[in-house]
Amino acid sequence: MLLYSQAATTKALIPSVILAMGLTPSHPHGVATIIASFAATSALFVLPTYPTLLGAVQMDDTGSTQIGKYVFNHPFLIPGVLAIAFSVGFGFLFTSLWL
Repeated sequence: MLLYSQAATTKALIPSVILAMGLTPSHPHGVATIIASFAATSALFVLPTYPTLLGAVQMDDTGSTQIGKYVFNHPFLIPGVLAIAFSVGFGFLFTSLWL
């Protein structure tokens, strides 16, 4: 979740992470790890810097959607982290069934 682009983040991080784990892309567990971990490269609803998230905060007429004084204090954090965690978990589950 370093960059706005999930593809750029994947290209930058996944090879070194897979090699650090002692896996290779040709190894079945390496492929499963790459597929399942792709969702972890998304930071769209974790860091409040994406234009869609900031637009949603600005368009809220009720004032109930606000970014707090801390970076990780906003209403999208918990749903965003849960979505990423469940996506990675389901990714490992489904790749173990399919590969």
